[in-house]
Amino acid sequence: MTIEQNKQIMTRMIDEVWNKGFLPAADELFASDHTSPSAPQLPPGSEGVKILVKMFREAMPDYHMSIDLMVADENQVSARFTQSGTHSGGDLMGMKASGRKATWTEIGVLKINNGKIVESWYEVDMLSMIQQLNGTK
Repeated sequence: MTIEQNKQIMTRMIDEVWNKGFLPAADELFASDHTSPSAPQLPPGSEGVKILVKMFREAMPDYHMSIDLMVADENQVSARFTQSGTHSGGDLMGMKASGRKATWTEIGVLKINNGKIVESWYEVDMLSMIQQLNGTK
């Protein structure tokens, strides 16, 4: 894969899967045996990604993710994201909807092989998000 192709995969994952909630794109982007050491409890392939997308988009109907910085090589792509959403929908990780808006950051690294995401790592500022949703920050 070229550097630009890998960046396109990252951009498509954010735009189509996370921002638009278009889950069939996850089937196209993720290898069937994809794993994420950051979330080993999730099923492999696109199914684990779909679980997370549904959870966040149901809890935060206005959920949005932007790419702040992206770097890539022929085998992987990394990005820093800013995410935001208003917790006005369903429960989120055991928290009842508060109606509060939160903005938090994340760093993601995707390993890509033959045009598919085969492994991914994520470092999410969950503490900031939870504090904002609970009204403690």
